[in-house]
Amino acid sequence: MTQKYLSDPLIKNILADLESRFSRHIISVFGLGSYFDQNLPLNWVKNDVDLVVIVDSLEFIPKQDWTEVRYEKKQIEDKKIWIGYNSLEGLKNREQFRKESFANYEWSLLDLKLLENSALLYGQNIRDELPEVANLQFDYSDILIRSLYHLNKSFREDVSFETMREFTKGVFKLGFYLCIYFDSNYRFTSLFTIAGKVKQLVTSGKIDNDINSYFEESIIYRITSQFKTEFMLLRDNFVKFLFNLLTSGILHKKMERLALIKFFRESFGGLGHLVRFVKKLETLE
Repeated sequence: MTQKYLSDPLIKNILADLESRFSRHIISVFGLGSYFDQNLPLNWVKNDVDLVVIVDSLEFIPKQDWTEVRYEKKQIEDKKIWIGYNSLEGLKNREQFRKESFANYEWSLLDLKLLENSALLYGQNIRDELPEVANLQFDYSDILIRSLYHLNKSFREDVSFETMREFTKGVFKLGFYLCIYFDSNYRFTSLFTIAGKVKQLVTSGKIDNDINSYFEESIIYRITSQFKTEFMLLRDNFVKFLFNLLTSGILHKKMERLALIKFFRESFGGLGHLVRFVKKLETLE
């Protein structure tokens, strides 16, 4: 399947640019996410292109003034390009990785280690050099907060294409969290694989059936760019559903309202929209 992407003019241009700047230091380039997901239907809207460039050293990769993490964001026509840089040594060591990346270590390792979760676009196949994933110890709080991060962004004042996409990202990331929390052997990151696993969790009674409706709405949106339900109502109900999971102790950690607010405030700059939403719910009770 890699050859398909190498004939894609967009991918060819991105790889050529990377090679022209960093060829001496690039070990591998992998494609992640929906753009490279062969399980998705042909009519799936693929506007995001996510790449991970593995290098021998980050020293030669330019960085933003405010962080040591090396990454680039670009807009090419209707595509949003995100390029993250990691050292091979960082991928072998959780603590070093956390200094090099905004991403979750276990999730990133699954993406790169397993053929089903990514596409090798350039350079060496380093999958065998990466740590084994059979006995991963997941940081559930870190993975959960990434769902909440996107949900927080979906509360921006102007409802737009971007805010609605952020909502779907929050739903999908919660789905991954549920998969690995309720099944310690789960190892896949494809959206349709996650959706199928979530349905199994519902059937087995581990999670409420409501999660399926939010997944279906998000999948429909990614295909048609429309929700069946009015967006703000759908979003608010989903966040209430998630809050209920947290406050009832169904998930890895039980958090009452004050603990929730503390959790939000200590993550990703504060998640202020979710803090205000929790407080608004208190006033309505």
